[in-house]
Amino acid sequence: MRAPSIRLWIQIALLVIPLFVLTVAGAQQLELKKFEQQLAVTKDSLKVMRLMNKIGFLIHMKSADSSYIYGTKANAIAQQLHNTRGQADALTNIAISFALKGLYSQSLDYYSRAYHTYAKLPDTAEMAQMLMNSSISYSFINDSIKTKEFSQKAMFTARHLKADSTLCMLYANYVEMNNLTGNSAAYYLNKATELAIRFHYDRALVFVMQEKAGLFLDKKDNKAALPLILKSIQIARSNQWDYHQMEGLNVYATYYLAEKQTDSALYCYQQIYDMAAVNNFVYWKIDVLKDMLHIYELKHNLIKQAETNKLLVSALGKQNDNNSSFLGDYIKYNDAQENIKRLQLLDNANHKKQLWFIIASSVGSVTLLLLIGFYYRSRKHATVLKGLNEQITRQNKALKINDEFKGRLLSMLAHDFRAPLGEALGMVNLLRDEELDRTILLQSCNNIQTDIENVLLTFDNILQWIKKQLSGYIFTAEQLNLRELIEQSFSLFQHKIDDKQLVINNPIAPEFTLKSDREIVQFINRNLINNAIKFSPQCGAITCNVTSTESEIVISIKNEGKGMTETELNHLFSFKQSETTSRDAGMALTICKEFITLLNGRIWAESKPEFGATFYYSIPVK
Repeated sequence: MRAPSIRLWIQIALLVIPLFVLTVAGAQQLELKKFEQQLAVTKDSLKVMRLMNKIGFLIHMKSADSSYIYGTKANAIAQQLHNTRGQADALTNIAISFALKGLYSQSLDYYSRAYHTYAKLPDTAEMAQMLMNSSISYSFINDSIKTKEFSQKAMFTARHLKADSTLCMLYANYVEMNNLTGNSAAYYLNKATELAIRFHYDRALVFVMQEKAGLFLDKKDNKAALPLILKSIQIARSNQWDYHQMEGLNVYATYYLAEKQTDSALYCYQQIYDMAAVNNFVYWKIDVLKDMLHIYELKHNLIKQAETNKLLVSALGKQNDNNSSFLGDYIKYNDAQENIKRLQLLDNANHKKQLWFIIASSVGSVTLLLLIGFYYRSRKHATVLKGLNEQITRQNKALKINDEFKGRLLSMLAHDFRAPLGEALGMVNLLRDEELDRTILLQSCNNIQTDIENVLLTFDNILQWIKKQLSGYIFTAEQLNLRELIEQSFSLFQHKIDDKQLVINNPIAPEFTLKSDREIVQFINRNLINNAIKFSPQCGAITCNVTSTESEIVISIKNEGKGMTETELNHLFSFKQSETTSRDAGMALTICKEFITLLNGRIWAESKPEFGATFYYSIPVK
């Protein structure tokens, strides 16, 4: 690939910039503050919805969670007002927040909803943008076929658009998503450049310059690439566009590497890292640290390798990168081994010094005192060395346990993924029968949709579990409004609730709060609520409640389903549960138990056949 993954984040932002164009980073902050002040005093629902959509977009690069909250609230108001434009903009913000959180299946779902909502207006420009955003999300999960397919659909949708800034970015991203080179790339980039100049769209012009520079570097025409790189950095710096300045520095580093000037490339990467640290762009820090580490390895600079490794582990931990568990364990193990080697060298040196002092012990008491001092020092190092060896032993034991768990996890995944997909395939073969009754046909389609949704939910559950295991769990406590959390979780499954005509009872007091980890609590809420919806009968009821004592808070979610036997309850949260419960619920409940254990809490269920089931989980007060 000629461009790093970082650029894809910039593409997402650029694609939606025509909604709320701001030219300078400082102006963006002022605009955000102004909107927040207006929201605090505005009573008109329509204005509140529009302000929430604007704030949700402006804040998404700083806080994906806040962007999601604003998006869901704006979407609820838009539905009440039957405002199609407001609903489409809210769905777009929700999709972007999911993409920033790494939940790409949900982001693709919401991009699709936004696309169909814009189609009702119709707004062809926004429809094309949603298709291109989907292409970018597919590129994150390395689905090259879908990436190209959706980028081509975006271009086809925009074929009748008048020349404007939106079309400019579609051209540029089309080159990126399809890895175009040569005359094809030059054609689209030249058209993008022409539009950017005509409409004074400097952001797009900078992006196109960097894309052209990348193509020149691919062709090893470094001389032609350099002026474009320098010009793009100059424009970005003068406008305080940190994203584009960092991207320009990244291409500049690639240029220096092509010229075999590794020190200059390191200087560029260091500037990117410093800017990423100031702006809290963790994903930038990770990519640039990997590039810096590669250069230090080429230079055989062990000290810088160790320093960069530590920075990389820290950045990976903050982002919960999918590979940080392995990388974190490896770095810790490697650091421990390096410490042992250093201590062994120091210990050998101390023994030599002791030998010389023993030979010279007859000189006097001063020499003896020095020897005693070195002796105690050696004992201290020996203690440290013993501690490190014990640490390595514990790590090896943990790795062995992890290997055993992986085997069990793979067995569960084989069942939880193959079964619904096999059923879906069988239904597809059934649909080929042209004589099928329409009722059976619709039921089969619904079954296929349900199976695929269950597979996606299972996949996301596994993804969340893996991310919480990466390089050690870090508890992040914050004050949470339990009623709002429950309502947010129910909103994710609104279409299922509507299909079954379920009654949702949430008598939890609006002012009731608890202090815990938001992501873990919401993960458990989502899965228990999804489980309750799945096993509820048509027109049934689901009731959520909370009780508290001096030591813990207990949350319950009750459904009116068929209930469970004592045997099923006993295996509900174990790795053997998929033999007795739903394949999807089995995996989710196992991971829920893993998560609640991290909070020192409990999870259990009570049920009798034909009398429904109630799931409980508790969180310690302290």
